[in-house]
Amino acid sequence: MTTAQRKQRELAQRDDMLLDQAQELLEESGFSNLTLDKLAARTEFSKGTIYNHFSSKEDLLTALCIRGLQIQLAMYLKAVEFPGNSREKVIGLHYAYNLYARIHPTLFMCVLSGLAPHVIEKTSAKRMEERRFFEGKVTAVLDRLVQQALESGHIASPLACDAATVAFANWAVGFGTTALLQSAKRATSIERLDSNAVLRRNVDFVLDGLLWHPLSHAWDYEATWLRLSDYFDEQALLGSRLLPRV
Repeated sequence: MTTAQRKQRELAQRDDMLLDQAQELLEESGFSNLTLDKLAARTEFSKGTIYNHFSSKEDLLTALCIRGLQIQLAMYLKAVEFPGNSREKVIGLHYAYNLYARIHPTLFMCVLSGLAPHVIEKTSAKRMEERRFFEGKVTAVLDRLVQQALESGHIASPLACDAATVAFANWAVGFGTTALLQSAKRATSIERLDSNAVLRRNVDFVLDGLLWHPLSHAWDYEATWLRLSDYFDEQALLGSRLLPRV
């Protein structure tokens, strides 16, 4: 290994360690209390060293968003390899997204909060470019699956005119349901429901509405969700809080 390669590896390792500490800070006290000064105080590094990695706390938040997107992408890539029909594979994406959010709820939420205008304005151009790269990778996984279903006739609704529209509908129900279950558990409209079944049912509403075959009355999708739990080894992941990254 050359000196340059060794230095690059050391920088990457330090970057990971700093992000670990920043993630803990974010989980403990939220974005408003996340500062580079606090990150420096929590680690062995000077504030100048911290600034060599992150130009601002917004840049740091975007780096955490990228970490979340990398985890999500790795789980999406695993989901599309799930043995099943096209509807079961898209259910696998919903399952993977929800599992990721339960293990890392802070990363799940910061991917959206990281799109606030003031965060984008104060994030370095290089960091924003990296974020867009991984967003594109994540979006492309769902887009490809939807496009294949449209071309094969598995999606029969005349309203499903293009992959982007169908993909957004799926992301909206997946993110919306998961975010509400995390942040509004005591709302009456949620307390009266079986929280373990809410996402599964909402996904069925959307996919049946798209006439994505086989429809829910013709297939045991509850069994699909159980198979996905085994496929992702859910209990082990929840226990370790570790997820793969690309």
